[in-house]
Amino acid sequence: MAVKELEREIHFGDTDELRSLILYNSNHFYDDVINQLQKATGFDIIQCEQIAIIAHTKGKAVVKSGEIEELNKINSVLKEINLVTEIV
Repeated sequence: MAVKELEREIHFGDTDELRSLILYNSNHFYDDVINQLQKATGFDIIQCEQIAIIAHTKGKAVVKSGEIEELNKINSVLKEINLVTEIV
């Protein structure tokens, strides 16, 4: 039983560190959102367009999942033009 408990602790520890950066739909120009996404993430234009379309049609989109430090850096660039975001 000790091995299973240890595995469970490791598993929970890994998931606690991974977060998601969410972009919400807002009243920004489409091109501005795409350009800011590319500036913040380094993703290609097509991937940034897909994120923007999902956020527009569904109300929100995951920009990136990862460690909180990396997401904070991306989020700070997105906030430069007041995009609505959240790290969950």
